[in-house]
Amino acid sequence: MKILFMLFLLISSIFARDISTRYDVHVTMFGHVGYADVTLSENGHEYEIKLVAKTIDVAAVLLSNRVETFTSRGKIKNGKYIPDIFIKTKETTKKTRVQTYYFDHNKKEITLIEEKSKMVNRMKFDSETYSLKLKEVQEKSKNEEVLDTYVDNDALSSYLNSKYGCSTKQKNHILVAIGAHNDKNNVSYSCIEGSKKQVAILNFSDGIENIYNLHVEPLDKDDEIVDVLVGYDSDGFLKEALMGEVFWIGKMSAKRVYHEISKN
Repeated sequence: MKILFMLFLLISSIFARDISTRYDVHVTMFGHVGYADVTLSENGHEYEIKLVAKTIDVAAVLLSNRVETFTSRGKIKNGKYIPDIFIKTKETTKKTRVQTYYFDHNKKEITLIEEKSKMVNRMKFDSETYSLKLKEVQEKSKNEEVLDTYVDNDALSSYLNSKYGCSTKQKNHILVAIGAHNDKNNVSYSCIEGSKKQVAILNFSDGIENIYNLHVEPLDKDDEIVDVLVGYDSDGFLKEALMGEVFWIGKMSAKRVYHEISKN
């Protein structure tokens, strides 16, 4: 699902105050495997962007009805999105993990609070039958730590700050942000132009303005790298994302099926 999340990261707008968008996700092997809902709200100098990715049908069965939610909240200063909090939630049928990152930009510190819960089988004494029975109980844990490294963006705020896209002189960008980068795998994206763009645009539907190549280094360096092509429309919003062949499951694509913009 990390790849699924990365498919929806490149979302930005210069003018919109509120957006609501849905993307359908298809995989060659399984067909329609899920969808992602993205909302962006701005209230004066504050913002919140949320991405909810859900699996359906066969994918839901294979991944235990996994739902992943990503939320970034913070302030807007001089047109830049500055996160105060970033929340990653992963839920399956029997497990939940919530990672909450608190940014202290003055101290240049990030505090992570991680909460986990899972359903496990335990032997319990049944007073009615005077016997031991296997019962499902919930286990919880909570851990708090200050991260060794400080960065000033999370994955969602970082892309909101990439609003200028292909219009900037710099075409290649390394992404260092909470939720998108760690010590084991780097994430970068680059603007595709010229003849390469003309070839790449043949893979998309009409209405694509700019195309990026999203590069995520695999955790296992021996794995084959499969980059993602990301297409924006003329309003600066993600419209489609295409990923090449992945082992036996085939190609993955995400296409926008609903898009509403409200300007205040």
